Amino acid sequence: MKVTSGHDHTRCTPAELFEITVLDTTGEAARWHTIGWGIGRQDADALAQSFVTRPLCPYERAQVRYNGRLLAEHHRPAG
Repeated sequence: MKVTSGHDHTRCTPAELFEITVLDTTGEAARWHTIGWGIGRQDADALAQSFVTRPLCPYERAQVRYNGRLLAEHHRPAG
């Protein structure tokens, strides 16, 4: 359920939040980092996809999780 307050803020229930993680390969060992949250599955998938296809420094992989469960994984296009 979304509730809009008079301050242009939108509150959402935890059931609508999807975690976005990316694989950081810049250090000695690759590690997954949470970089944000999507409101709804489509929003989270679109954000995750944008992190693997962005022009500068795209990540190798991005994942969408809900309550710790992996729902989708996006890969950087071969090229």
